Amino acid sequence: MFERLSDRTSAIIFSILVLAISLCTANVAEGLVLAISPLLAVLVMLLVVTREGYGRAGWRRLGMGKLGLRYWPLALITTAGVSALAIVGVVGVGAASFTMLSGDWLQTTLVLCITGPILAFAEEIGWRGYLQPRLAFLGKRWAMLTVGVIWIGWHLPYILLTSSYHAEGERLIVLTLFSGSVIAFSFVFGYLRLLSDSVWPAVLAHFAHNATFAVLATYAITTDRPVLVNEYLAGDTGLFVLIGTLICALAIALRARTVTPRPSERFLQQSWRG
Repeated sequence: MFERLSDRTSAIIFSILVLAISLCTANVAEGLVLAISPLLAVLVMLLVVTREGYGRAGWRRLGMGKLGLRYWPLALITTAGVSALAIVGVVGVGAASFTMLSGDWLQTTLVLCITGPILAFAEEIGWRGYLQPRLAFLGKRWAMLTVGVIWIGWHLPYILLTSSYHAEGERLIVLTLFSGSVIAFSFVFGYLRLLSDSVWPAVLAHFAHNATFAVLATYAITTDRPVLVNEYLAGDTGLFVLIGTLICALAIALRARTVTPRPSERFLQQSWRG
């Protein structure tokens, strides 16, 4: 359709498209369409809007060609590690207590290991694979912040228009913690994308965070104050997770300042400006 769109224009069209899909599909198929909408938006952009997908360069820019194995441990530490420490934290302050794993936790874990990576990929190929490189003209920090803001907006219909996600607790507190955590995640995942020149560490980080929270918070602890624990403190965007992720983001940012990008990689060249 438009073979010579600038990165700025492509990023704007993608953002409008993915937010529109979110608004229209929050209640469709229990949020499944919403969950894969970043991937759908990428396919529309590459195959219909810009037609970059009919050449190798368009796909290569998504960051799928490298595994980025060097950064997988960091991806796990900054997500699964933070979630685990958050669980320890709520037990430490007396808001919950550890319990023996019971029920269908093994089945849940197996299902998560199958569906989780697919859904994490469907999101990350949009946020870190497609959008972040096209926002590189903003500079790396502003690009990550902008992706985070759009990521928050993408979630809002699911939070505000359904009862499936963050439905408990005071709305203002929940949305504040959620927004802060998503911005922090955007920097952690964004730096993983930037440093590795690969989308896969971000996919692993996204999956590890979701899976660790789902299993530990549901089966490893017990509490008579579920809103305090699961929404405000150790939920997937609770205060402890927010603080831990912010610390990780700052640590990675400091480390990233000492890394010199390879001049042959256009994405890194652009992203490291500013």
